Amino acid sequence: VFRSDDDGATWQAQHWVEGGEGSVSGFSVNRLLTDPVDPATLYLATDGNGLWVSKSRGEVWAPVSDSNGLLAPRSNVLAVALNPANREEWYVASFQGERGRVLKSGDGGRSFYEVYFTPAERFGVFDVAFDPGRGTVLIATGQGGLLETVDRGRSWRVIRWFADGLLRVFIHPANPRLWFVASARGRLFKSEDRGVTWTDITAAYGDRNGTQRDQRWLMDPFGILYLGSRRGLLASRDLGATFIEPPLIIPPDVVPVLAIAVDPRDERRMAVSSASQLYLTEDGSASWQIRTAPGAGRITHLLFDHGRRGTIYAVVQP
Repeated sequence: VFRSDDDGATWQAQHWVEGGEGSVSGFSVNRLLTDPVDPATLYLATDGNGLWVSKSRGEVWAPVSDSNGLLAPRSNVLAVALNPANREEWYVASFQGERGRVLKSGDGGRSFYEVYFTPAERFGVFDVAFDPGRGTVLIATGQGGLLETVDRGRSWRVIRWFADGLLRVFIHPANPRLWFVASARGRLFKSEDRGVTWTDITAAYGDRNGTQRDQRWLMDPFGILYLGSRRGLLASRDLGATFIEPPLIIPPDVVPVLAIAVDPRDERRMAVSSASQLYLTEDGSASWQIRTAPGAGRITHLLFDHGRRGTIYAVVQP
């Protein structure tokens, strides 16, 4: 994990463990996300090393230790969702014991209890989303299930079973009735009525070579949908009806786009990684600056600090 406080001109490694013992630098990272309220708090979801938290913008990290022993230190944590109205309420999607599971904490990660697990082994829960409009929680599973709980995990209902496994679920930040799900086969589906009816909108981008391979989806705080893939970078400003190719200064089909981040205070400011290369725009992709790469390797995650302008986080992996 690296942090830059000058828009990517220079970088500092942010990998020390609280107490001075060890480092998170060797971990495989699934997600890097920020607290919805406190910009100094970051969460690191790892593949095989559990969940970690930093309350100092990454300067030191501490493992999330579950007093009930349900969140294993070696678990594969795939997604995390927090209730923005109650930061003590966490939902963590993990894969452990050969099943995908959803663990809930009501005390900020000090203890967890299980609220869901996949009916069959070898299937994961790949995403969790909190609907602030109704206070409900959605999960997307590798079995193709989109499920919802309206009572904080005590019971679940099936929204829909899709033919493909699901990897991502998005709730539009301004219109919580509008949902999107992305499948493992590169397809995208949209619902405008909280999951009652669905439309396959893959055709809006799927005719371009490489767009359905190695996808990286992002819905920014302004409701703009971004797709990174082997094709490069695509964006939709009309809720998935059409996708355009922003003029990134690398040609399509050359190097895949691995990470995308948008400044939550300014939709014109965006960072994009392509393999080990980093690009920054401040004018909505009309022009791009080539930034110094934070380390040797692929830049797989990017994140803007929503409390400090100029601060960007990056994860570099082999």
